[in-house]
Amino acid sequence: MVSSWVNKTPKDFLFSVKLPRVITHDHKLDLDKCSESLYSFFDSISPIYESGKLLAILIQLPPSFNRIIHFKAFKEFIENWPSVFSKYRYNLVIEFRHLSWMKEEVFRYLKENDLTYCAVIEPKLPPRMDITTPNFTYIRFHGYGREIWFDYLFSNDEINRWAGKIKEVMKNTERLGIYFNNHFSGYAVKNALMLMEKLGIPRRTPENDINMLQVKKKAGSQVKGQRSLDSFLKK
Repeated sequence: MVSSWVNKTPKDFLFSVKLPRVITHDHKLDLDKCSESLYSFFDSISPIYESGKLLAILIQLPPSFNRIIHFKAFKEFIENWPSVFSKYRYNLVIEFRHLSWMKEEVFRYLKENDLTYCAVIEPKLPPRMDITTPNFTYIRFHGYGREIWFDYLFSNDEINRWAGKIKEVMKNTERLGIYFNNHFSGYAVKNALMLMEKLGIPRRTPENDINMLQVKKKAGSQVKGQRSLDSFLKK
């Protein structure tokens, strides 16, 4: 399956992949418990990094992973990251989901170890836009849904405000990856297209060839399990 993704995408298409939750959520980066799963993951995505299409690996940490208890485990995990990956050009991205990580010592550590901070747009963390690796910045739009955060359609005014902030970020980074949650409602594609327009980023597909009915809210039974193209990249 992964090989087919590589073969069916354009030559300049890049992938971002996320570590499996068994590593981040179940074993909380404990190397004694997750090493086998980690190497299995590397093996499964080998067609992507061997093809040169790997942009980033995202380490999304669970809300239960807090700085006071888990900072040591986090550092050990980073320090033991497989050196075999050093020959590949990609970015290692960290997404925190607990407020305790919003400390300057954490951001210093990210900078010192060439780790990209994942800026998040969500209810429980501040929308910090820290650039910890000047060659790459990573932003995730989770949303502000009342029951499910990511069941959210950003309004035109919201997209316009965020576009202004992102334009400032673009002045200080070489490459930018922006992602909207791939919710079954199809909001991700619609919001991505809206933001691209605000940022002046051209679409791969001409506007007249895009069926906007495909990006409107649909019944979950119709599109459940499908993944939308919910990101765009600025080179």
